[in-house]
Amino acid sequence: MKTWTTAERYRRLDAHSTAEYATLQAQAAACRWRQHYHIQPPAGLLNDPNGFCYDGENYHLFYQWFPLGAVHGLKYWRALESRNLVQFQDRGIAISPDSEYDSHGAYSGSAIAQEDGSLLIAYTGNHRTENWQRIPYQLTGRYDPKTGNFSRHLPPFMAGPPVGYTEHVRDPKIWQENGKLYTVLGAQRENRSGCALITENGGLLGELNTALTDFGYMWECPDFFTLNSKKVLIFSPQGLPALPDGRQANLYQSGYLIGDYDRKTRTLTHQNFAELDAGFDFYAPQTCAGKDGQRLLIAWLGMPDTAYPTDDNGWQGCLSLPRVLSIENGTLRQRPLPALEKLRSEKIENPTNLAAGELLLENPTAAPFSLALFAGSDCQTLLTFDGAALTLDRSKSGRLPEILLKKIPTGKNSHIRRLSARITQLQIYLDSSSLEIFINNGEAVMSARIFPPKNAYGILHSGAGQLDCWQYY
Repeated sequence: MKTWTTAERYRRLDAHSTAEYATLQAQAAACRWRQHYHIQPPAGLLNDPNGFCYDGENYHLFYQWFPLGAVHGLKYWRALESRNLVQFQDRGIAISPDSEYDSHGAYSGSAIAQEDGSLLIAYTGNHRTENWQRIPYQLTGRYDPKTGNFSRHLPPFMAGPPVGYTEHVRDPKIWQENGKLYTVLGAQRENRSGCALITENGGLLGELNTALTDFGYMWECPDFFTLNSKKVLIFSPQGLPALPDGRQANLYQSGYLIGDYDRKTRTLTHQNFAELDAGFDFYAPQTCAGKDGQRLLIAWLGMPDTAYPTDDNGWQGCLSLPRVLSIENGTLRQRPLPALEKLRSEKIENPTNLAAGELLLENPTAAPFSLALFAGSDCQTLLTFDGAALTLDRSKSGRLPEILLKKIPTGKNSHIRRLSARITQLQIYLDSSSLEIFINNGEAVMSARIFPPKNAYGILHSGAGQLDCWQYY
């Protein structure tokens, strides 16, 4: 594993020649784990989805990007555009960290469409002093999708952390309501507890008040919206312990609160925190209001402070498939975007091998079954249902991600996940190195990055259930 110096991590892309970067792209393209239909970087590291919005005609999606290797370094925003969220056009760099306010990275943020066709972007600029002190700047700017030009609005609407908070204030999610602009920001109090802040027209209103006064040491990537007449807060808390029942087993969590919001007191009266994904690799989700008012979600299929096998080829990370959200029986249900069916090329009877495609297992009697994916002579990713719980086991799937912390928190390094449920349906999306499993028509989801040996794409089904399969082009 390469050891990166600070100078290497913060070297600008334009300091490299075209030939140097072409070599990095060729190295990434030669990797056997490059995917067929998931969004992935041309080279370097992809992490949080940013700026996800819909302008009435096109969807706009950006992602955090360090171009020069599989490490968290100097972050840019890279832009994508799509009419259907199935086929995307890569628009290249949208925001370069080329001002004093984002000298050490254009960090995560969001966007809303404007009447003139431009996008209003809100993001965090990461600045370091000579003494390496971090100063977060909350910035807005105008992005023109037609030209790719971006111009900042100065000064920042928040310069440095507010009183009572550490340098960890970031990730503004912007929305417009009653003629005013609001953002919700992830933050850390001076007592090292996580929270969210609300701004109105650039001015700080205060904290978003919840019952979670001591819930991890930092909240990242918050998102706050109305769905089915309820308020939903999505966020990614860091520092939660693993629970005995198997929940919160990932290094960091992403989840949600559903409740009722009092705007005057900024108080969300909510249900218990629930995780969005029961798999391994899912973080920093962001939503947008899409066509016909659908609430859509896309996340990073990855985890901070983690090394992945593709690092050897100079790239890391991909985004999830789009998910359609609804509230049913007091929980957030996530279904795959129906338009993904456009990727189906042919239906395969009695599938035995699949590198990229979709599986549908119907099991109306909820009887036990076993399904091995990415199977080879000495490897498999195993899904088993014993009548009471679904187990996803990637411990023998091939090469495994590796947590980079010197001290891994208790219960955070297992490669087995167990979900108590009565399983009647699985809709599974496989790509060369990823797996997204939608359970019981979106009641739960399990996501994972999988890195099998070469040509290990076998499928072995035993027990109950009818298995259908479509290959994706």
